Amino acid sequence: MNPPFKPKYTSFDYLGFTFKPKIVRNQSGRIYLGFTPVISKKAPKVITHKLIKLELHRMVHLQLPQLAHVVTDKLQGWLHYFGKFHMSAMRYIMRVLNLRLTKWVRNKYKRFRRKHRCFAYIWLREASMKYPAMFEHWKISFTS
Repeated sequence: MNPPFKPKYTSFDYLGFTFKPKIVRNQSGRIYLGFTPVISKKAPKVITHKLIKLELHRMVHLQLPQLAHVVTDKLQGWLHYFGKFHMSAMRYIMRVLNLRLTKWVRNKYKRFRRKHRCFAYIWLREASMKYPAMFEHWKISFTS
């Protein structure tokens, strides 16, 4: 027997997460409708604004490992908090950070200034291959 009304499930935001109705399977194999958390649409914008506000591209007096040290604490916190349930949703933030680092490479090294930014990006990708543990998001993978 169907209920006299059809329940409407909506999503809601709480503590930087959006909870959406989704079909979930528990450990015993039972399927049910659950509200699973995903990073909200506002949180990446806030994190991006904070990355821009750090002005990494102006820290040309630092070497890459020192720059990694500046960002490590914040990045670790974001990855552990928002990546707990859905690490793939953090791809946008990793991409923004890589673009900020690309801008730093172009400002730091003269040979990249007049070239297209893809050359600086390729240099950064090679650095991530050589030293994958330097930045927290490089430990996961280098996302384009």
